[in-house]
Amino acid sequence: MRLLVGAIVVLALLYGGYWFVGAGAAERGALAAMARLEARGLNITHGGLEVAGFPNRFDLTLTEPQLQDAATGIGWSGAFAQVFSLSYKPWHLIAALPDQQQITLPGQVLVLTNTRMQGSLVMKPAPDLPLTALDAVAEGVSLRSDQGWALALASANLRLAEAEGGSYQLAARVLDLVPDQRLAASTGLPETVERLDLLADVTFDRVPALRDGAAPAVQRVVVQEAHVVWGPVKLLAKGDLLADATGRAEGRLDLRIEGWRAALDAVQSLQLIPDRFMPLLAGVLTQMEQASGEPGIIALPLTFQNGLTSLGPVPLGPAPRLR
Repeated sequence: MRLLVGAIVVLALLYGGYWFVGAGAAERGALAAMARLEARGLNITHGGLEVAGFPNRFDLTLTEPQLQDAATGIGWSGAFAQVFSLSYKPWHLIAALPDQQQITLPGQVLVLTNTRMQGSLVMKPAPDLPLTALDAVAEGVSLRSDQGWALALASANLRLAEAEGGSYQLAARVLDLVPDQRLAASTGLPETVERLDLLADVTFDRVPALRDGAAPAVQRVVVQEAHVVWGPVKLLAKGDLLADATGRAEGRLDLRIEGWRAALDAVQSLQLIPDRFMPLLAGVLTQMEQASGEPGIIALPLTFQNGLTSLGPVPLGPAPRLR
């Protein structure tokens, strides 16, 4: 019995020592991460860094953090930022942010409130900590600007998970998005966008890893399906996009739009397409509807080529950047 008790005491002391070593490593890792961000031009201040959770967890809390990019004027601040992990599984991290945050943009300040904002990062226990899965969730979100506009959403979810063939599957969904009232009123559409979602396969130039010095670059995005449901407008998109030499999208998305006339009116009211192209586009879309044999429904390509975006025959402007 004495040997058993002695063994338990020794194991407890060893585990306690492991926790304190791990806590110190977590604190040094957080300080090193902030130093890397500062080396990239971010100014970071905070009111203190603490690691708690003995003996089963490492709970790292950064009090009153403030981040500011001097080059762009973009900044963020909150009451705290927290990262948690189990002491026996430190390669699985859970992060939490406060229910009120402030975002500074050039010319305006935004206040972000939420009922829940958390993320989870699962990595492989390897030296560079390669990514296995990333999850993020936000609920009860409200964003208000000191310039007078606001938006809100019921929930948003994001998941990026390792898939076969070296790619990652990206799934994102936003439910009950309420854009600024003036924006919704100008489109003639309902006040709430019921659904936005995306399912895609993403290929990077290298495996994302926590200890990588720079973010991996996107090489290819295969959109399995993307949906927008906004009142009478229902959009479905599928396609394959590559990043060209400049990082802009190259490829095509095939769109199927139900309620296209309401969508076209909204696009025109938002001035997303130059007025001089509207008669041409309306005529082409009417012909497409007649050819489809489905009243109110059209199918057309959104193409990205030579750095430009075109909706059917109508040029829209520069292609989006993938990296």
